[in-house]
Amino acid sequence: MIYAKDPEDARYIQNLQNSQLICPECREPVIFINTLKRIYFRHTPNNPNTHNCPNYSDSKYAEQYQELRKSGRRSKRIYISKSGGTFGLFLGFPPLDEETVVVARNEHLVIQIINPNNAELKENKLLINQVISGETTFIRLMWIYDNYSLKYGECSVSDNIINIWDEELSGLPESGALFAYSKDYARGISDYGEITTDKYYYFATATEIPDSYNDFLEYEFAGKLEGRTFGYESKWTIYRVQFTKVTQNAHEFADLMRVELIEWHPPLTPLWPPHVQFGNRQIYRKPTTVLSLAQRSDESDYYQETDTQSCLPIPKNRINAGWLLSPSVKSSMHITSSSGQYESHLTCECPEEIFQYLPPEITLEYEKKPLENGDHFFLKEKPYLSFKSDSKCNIYHYSERQLKNIHWNEMSILEFFDLSKGDCICVRHGMDVVYQVGIPKRIQKVISNSVNNDEEIHKKLVLLGGTFMPTPVKTKYILSNLGNYPKVSSYLRQALQYGKIPQHAYDHLISEFF
Repeated sequence: MIYAKDPEDARYIQNLQNSQLICPECREPVIFINTLKRIYFRHTPNNPNTHNCPNYSDSKYAEQYQELRKSGRRSKRIYISKSGGTFGLFLGFPPLDEETVVVARNEHLVIQIINPNNAELKENKLLINQVISGETTFIRLMWIYDNYSLKYGECSVSDNIINIWDEELSGLPESGALFAYSKDYARGISDYGEITTDKYYYFATATEIPDSYNDFLEYEFAGKLEGRTFGYESKWTIYRVQFTKVTQNAHEFADLMRVELIEWHPPLTPLWPPHVQFGNRQIYRKPTTVLSLAQRSDESDYYQETDTQSCLPIPKNRINAGWLLSPSVKSSMHITSSSGQYESHLTCECPEEIFQYLPPEITLEYEKKPLENGDHFFLKEKPYLSFKSDSKCNIYHYSERQLKNIHWNEMSILEFFDLSKGDCICVRHGMDVVYQVGIPKRIQKVISNSVNNDEEIHKKLVLLGGTFMPTPVKTKYILSNLGNYPKVSSYLRQALQYGKIPQHAYDHLISEFF
């Protein structure tokens, strides 16, 4: 094992760059990066086996190790995970090999999770039968503390497991903590790990967010964190946050959270011509010369490579805004940087993975019954409205035609509890309204004695006529609550069957029955 900053001799560095380097956590290959600004290791790109590694960092252009910037940094193994409207706190234990797991199971190894007061909590035990070889093991924590210790039972492989899992683990301090933003298990940011202004994070806190944070922090409520704590009364809340800029107050907040805040800029920004961005691919309509901008402080060299042309440097021209690069795209081409932080694929051919646009598949259920687009439904006492889709959508919740809330669906199931009469749920996909259901504010269920009889109303509807319009949904509710009006009922059933009704006839229906 070696830290990236340790080697100083130039010959040793050259040997290191040519060596087969292995991550000590996931045992997958890593790359040594040596630049004037930063020296670090990173995982090899596009390796799915590294995504659950504790040292993995999800970045737009690279998966990298953060170098040790301050002494005493520890990798956190606490996670939060959302279920319904609440979060749970978990400890995550790195994968063990199959041989170790088999021996530990045969010897019935039990690991106790101890709180800072040396009190063993019966809810927090790790039985080796819960561990699956080669997979991360997550244990729910019912008690929230700022650190935990592990007490290993007698076992011939305990020392091997201690080397991987440790005996002292960071928890959730009362001052709060930042977590990576993930739809599954969100990992706590390591001590003095980098956070940037281009990403979302989860923020767990036992207090309200001060108004002074609005200067640098955008946040929205994500859910409550379930758990208990001895010694003080606290109610934990999880927010989704994003840093909008780097200020002195932002740095002070980052120091409190024991993280390092960095203002992120894309290493290479495409300027012209317009293109389609698909992952790390830029797709252009025809062969062209591409203009891209690198930051003024960017000291990296950039290279282009095609199937028929070896790696060639791309000239960098100095301008006031930074560096201007202008490679020509004729077919398929790769661009990489000397720092290893940037990789893109430029092409004039649309890849097969891009399909034509299809509207999302949406399911809205009330009382476990699906609702069709345009439906209205009546509120019951306890049941709630649930939503799911196969694509990311924006869900707008209106009350009395006023916008009440917006939900950004991450293809997970959403539940709406705070419904009332007169509400409307509108689903947008991009600029398109693709789904809409509502709750009628009032339907006159009993026809009053003042209305005319069945024969007279039916004759009036037939004579009024007028320009046809699509049959509104309200017609269905008038029909369902009409009572003993057989001729009018027959007229309305025909209007619903054919999907159209005369405008004047419909206006008369509303004046009489709704």
